[in-house]
Amino acid sequence: MTRRLEFWELAACGAAAGGTGVWGLAAAARIGWLRAFLDLFPHSSWDALTWVLIPVLLLLAPAAQGAIVARLAAPRPAPVRRGVAGSVAGTLLVLLAASTFVLALIRRLPAPVVGMLARTLPQTLILGCGGLLVGGWLLAAGRLLQSPRLRAAAFPIVVLVGGAAWLRARGWVLAAAYVLDRAEVVAFFLAVVFGGAFGAAWSVQRATAANLTGADAGGYNVRTSAGPMRPGESGEESFPSMVRK
Repeated sequence: MTRRLEFWELAACGAAAGGTGVWGLAAAARIGWLRAFLDLFPHSSWDALTWVLIPVLLLLAPAAQGAIVARLAAPRPAPVRRGVAGSVAGTLLVLLAASTFVLALIRRLPAPVVGMLARTLPQTLILGCGGLLVGGWLLAAGRLLQSPRLRAAAFPIVVLVGGAAWLRARGWVLAAAYVLDRAEVVAFFLAVVFGGAFGAAWSVQRATAANLTGADAGGYNVRTSAGPMRPGESGEESFPSMVRK
């Protein structure tokens, strides 16, 4: 597998993990689970608790995203901290860049056009991301099971299942999309799906490449020349060098 294909597969898996996490948090808030959690504490402590709870909840999805991408790295898992750091950094970078772009766009476009985009664009992106989430989980399953066939069939399956779901259960599909019904939630969802996924995949791939070519490669020896192999070049020390020590 080429490094480019490896990157895109890891990014798709990260998009599935992060997007599912954000959607789950939004669904929990919508049905009242977070309010039920706050009810466990005195009302006077809600303000202080919210200032702690909200950042922790916002970091849960990128952290899980980075950990999953690191676990799925090949040929062996990468350090989890690299995946988490890349996911958080990518999410914040996309949030800042998208906010700047949207504010500049709002100032330049007529109000009717802005209103039309605000009504149609978020739901369109969410529905498209739904297919990406399902395909990403199928890719993750294929990588864990080491099944090239499942990985190759992941997105064709998404097209077939997505088309059938749209025709037979459109109401359920729209209800799932409407969970993300606030602008700030949609923005965070898209930032994690795209920015967090790309950041985690990039960081994990760099860590994996460093592990395979660095001094701590764990027995791997990457040769850059085509000459015959000499004693000691197999990743282990030759016997004479061990005796000299």
